[in-house]
Amino acid sequence: MLAGCATPTQPIPKYAAQASGPRAELVMRGQVQPGEAYGVYVFKDALNCTGPQRVGIGVASRDPETTSIDAGLSTAEVFMTKADKSICRVRWSFEPVAGRKYLVSALSTPTGCTARILDVTDPHKMVREQSLRRRDVGGRLCIPMSQTTTVAEAASRSQAASEADLPIPKDTPVGRTAVKAIVTDDDLRDLKAK
Repeated sequence: MLAGCATPTQPIPKYAAQASGPRAELVMRGQVQPGEAYGVYVFKDALNCTGPQRVGIGVASRDPETTSIDAGLSTAEVFMTKADKSICRVRWSFEPVAGRKYLVSALSTPTGCTARILDVTDPHKMVREQSLRRRDVGGRLCIPMSQTTTVAEAASRSQAASEADLPIPKDTPVGRTAVKAIVTDDDLRDLKAK
């Protein structure tokens, strides 16, 4: 007869903001199907994504209560369990600012889930949090911060790229024929006359 012993899983502790210090508010909302649940967690060590702490658990009929979180670097994970017992998770690092209000929005999709963090300090002008950095990419759950880009940096690079001149190719690739427009003096005569 074989006997085995299983290590009991430790429950994830509930998050508590520091006793004193600057704080922001975190609102959690989810669009999930009956039989699904989502949880929002923050990590004690935001850089290394370790020491998860439960901020709130929501289901189709109930969202978690708004809570205060510490200002400064934070890494949040939205963890969703689907009706078919599959799981989905999304991790974002961001820098909550004292006195501001943030919304973690979780959405169940047919193939998984999505999660966003918005700055909702002004409810009439909700915007994507600009300090967001995606931490889980390609099967890796905690990409180093140095290998991430903030939403603001990505938007700035995108804007700069769209304003840049298009490159002019110097050489025609081997095996391809360049089509060169031949402009003659007759073609330019009309332009010179104007």
